[in-house]
Amino acid sequence: MTDVSAPVPGEVYVFPVEQIGKVAACQVLAVDDEHRTVTVTVLDWVGDVIPEDVSMLAGVGRMVKNFMFWRGSELTCNVSLPVPRGYRRVGVLPVTGDIESNSYGGWDFDGEIARQLWWDSLPKDVTARFKASVDSDELVVTPGLVDPETGGPFETRLRWTTQFSDDARYTISDDFELASLRSWIVYQVALHAWRDDLLGFLEDTPLASDLRLSNHGQQVLDFSRTHLERLSVDVTGLRRLVLPATLSHLILHGTPEEPLVVDAAGRGAWLWLYLDGSTYCGLQGLENVSGLRIDRIRDLSMAGIRQHHPHAKHVMLFGAPGTLQDLPVLAALPDLESLWLCDLFGYTAHDFPRPDEFVSLNGLDLISVPVDVATWARRVFAKARQVELSVRKPRKPEWLAENLDNPLRHWDGRDGIPATVSTKASAAWRTAVKQVRTATGDDAIVEVVKAFLGVIRALNQKHAFLYTLECDEVIDAVNALTTGLSPEAQRALDPLIEEALD
Repeated sequence: MTDVSAPVPGEVYVFPVEQIGKVAACQVLAVDDEHRTVTVTVLDWVGDVIPEDVSMLAGVGRMVKNFMFWRGSELTCNVSLPVPRGYRRVGVLPVTGDIESNSYGGWDFDGEIARQLWWDSLPKDVTARFKASVDSDELVVTPGLVDPETGGPFETRLRWTTQFSDDARYTISDDFELASLRSWIVYQVALHAWRDDLLGFLEDTPLASDLRLSNHGQQVLDFSRTHLERLSVDVTGLRRLVLPATLSHLILHGTPEEPLVVDAAGRGAWLWLYLDGSTYCGLQGLENVSGLRIDRIRDLSMAGIRQHHPHAKHVMLFGAPGTLQDLPVLAALPDLESLWLCDLFGYTAHDFPRPDEFVSLNGLDLISVPVDVATWARRVFAKARQVELSVRKPRKPEWLAENLDNPLRHWDGRDGIPATVSTKASAAWRTAVKQVRTATGDDAIVEVVKAFLGVIRALNQKHAFLYTLECDEVIDAVNALTTGLSPEAQRALDPLIEEALD
């Protein structure tokens, strides 16, 4: 393949838009050698095959993005080098028009191109009505929706009808039907329970492209005939999920029936998949996902990602904080272009693959990682000009003791524990760890533990959240704080522990 590491203004590249089975083109407008960035614009052209000669694109203007709420802006932005694999240089054309952009992003233009072409394919009266309605003060009365204050029909302005939710500020009567929303310009639907008329509504409403569904109680969900672009769904009890070819963002939460089988076009080749690390398990059918983001990770093995999502191009992993295992597996992901690790530990620089072991990596972000890994990456990856590196918040062992080893860290997000309890308890733990580290003698440590237990007791008196599991975790915290304490001093703490946990 032609070397595309050092483009010059005017160069034109062709790249695949897999979601629609086409190829598109972009042109380099300007080059910033110092920061290794280029300003790129997408040309208003799609084709079935790569042009034999760049002259076939001469005179082609720039693609304008005006789908949904976009009011018409060129698809132009500043992106980092190198040019990704899969972008083929076809020649040079004169640069015309503005060469500057205030937008910053990546080379992944294919999603926006597919979205614009979808918009252009819709009936003109549908898109024209949407554009005319987004600023309209026309009043709309919807059958089956009741104003809870007046008891009369719910009335709202047309420009406020872009989103429908079953827990909004209107009351939904028993005879309400989603078909009543035909007078709306709704694009987002949020339901906290299943409705038998949901699928029919989504299939008949091309602009309804965003669904958020929870507590549906279904074992099979088939959205294949809908026009969804974004789906957030509770997978608790779900066995099979069928996705439409239009989908680009899939957010899963809850605990599925294992294994959860997902039917997706291209086995998820142009999907961004979002998961919760606390309930992450293997998914069948999404081996080709383009992007993978997992949040709230407590313990994760890269071997699982390699098994279930071996062709991921972009991987973003966020700890709770948590631990990450099997780091060498990263080098076995042949399509990995960008990697983002945050608040994840349990590995050393020796475990991390070197730049030459990655096949396609061009971006590495390390935030809140072990200090030895951060130091090593800054030294080694700085020499790899093909990889854009960002390293922030390196963590020393002291920080890990206060956070990663916090026995109460799992309270964050646990059912029945308010966020304020988790925040204040973790703060009390960190304070206690710091004080124990500098305390001299048993008496000083006992006083630290007393203060810690006092915070826990006060929180429980107000919120009543301590049950068997939480009590065990408080005891684990006390044990961690009192390592090395004499048996006599530990026995003196027993009544205080019982009082705090009562």
